[in-house]
Amino acid sequence: MWMPINNSIFYDTSYVSYSIIKDKRVLRDSFIPDTLPGREEQIFQFTRALSDLLSDQPPSDVAFIGKPGTGKTAVVKNVTGKFKQEYPNLRAKFVYINCSQATTSYRVMYQLNRALGVLVPPSGYPFDVLWDKFIEAYSSSNSRLIVILDEVDLLVRRDGGRILYSLSRLNYELGGDLSISMVVISNTLDFLERLDPRERSSFEPLRIHFPPYTQPQLYNILRQRADLGIKLGTWDDEALHLIAARVAQESGDARRAIDVLRIAAEIAEDEKAEKLTVKHVERALNSVNEEEISVTVRTLPLHHRLILAAIAEILERPQVRPGTGVIYSVYGKKALSYGVKPLTMRRVSGILRELESLGLVEIKMDYGGARGNTKVVERMALPPEQMKSLLFQMGIRM
Repeated sequence: MWMPINNSIFYDTSYVSYSIIKDKRVLRDSFIPDTLPGREEQIFQFTRALSDLLSDQPPSDVAFIGKPGTGKTAVVKNVTGKFKQEYPNLRAKFVYINCSQATTSYRVMYQLNRALGVLVPPSGYPFDVLWDKFIEAYSSSNSRLIVILDEVDLLVRRDGGRILYSLSRLNYELGGDLSISMVVISNTLDFLERLDPRERSSFEPLRIHFPPYTQPQLYNILRQRADLGIKLGTWDDEALHLIAARVAQESGDARRAIDVLRIAAEIAEDEKAEKLTVKHVERALNSVNEEEISVTVRTLPLHHRLILAAIAEILERPQVRPGTGVIYSVYGKKALSYGVKPLTMRRVSGILRELESLGLVEIKMDYGGARGNTKVVERMALPPEQMKSLLFQMGIRM
């Protein structure tokens, strides 16, 4: 039986009258605008590196190096997108691979084969078969290949630099009209040093560094997003300045700044406020902090959580230097209290880097001294007491 629809159930006009967001897509870090405030120099360097393609020459390998949220992926997608748009007949093929999913050389080769139209299973083939199929497919193509490996530090940490070496050396076997160039994006500053000498000698990229965003740069990013994604006259400039100041002080992470802006706008809409204000930003900052970190920590294996707990305990004792050795000692006792065998010192050192790449801790290298070089944790994403409380809620005894 047909029944009339009550439009008020589906269309709340009172909500629309208080709506301040005009395009939520713009308020997400996945949106790549035409211009990237604060990254003009990096765009210039990368564009210059790729400009060899315009004269049908192979471009140099490039390494983007910087902490998460410093614009590395955005610059790659912005510049390569413009090359494809402005030079549609360019004899070049860009292949983007995220190594957080493709964490082995096999998975990278699987993705490269798929990009060249070769249908292969995601597992089951010997690596050599995938490699031969890739060479066969690329040798019959008519384009220079630019392979973009995002979060390559995750690949190198798990699988070494095998794929970087192999693809670099392949250029010696290809004809003059073909070439493979690599653009690698790393969240850790020392990933190139993790390659063995043979791999480093074959893969010597142009390094483009991405420092954390400054407060003025973050403000310009937020202003751009507000202009594009929020209705005119529905946000206070002081709110943007507050986000920029807080995030610059914490990390300089543009993704975090954009997330705070979006959540603050959503909070303002939920309250049916006429403007996004400092009050909404304060609430958004607290919401983003604990919610995002909680989601990340919940996905961690037990040993990662125990290491976080050890760090939190040590940071509460300012007289103790939170170096790798001290962290390992406290972690080892915690592991034994859970009836599990502690991991090796080397593995714990690797986990510290993983926690850093997740944005849960900040690490600096302390060079020299009687004990040699060591990693030292400077701070955590949450205050130690708050991190301990979060871990306790997840069943980690403190």
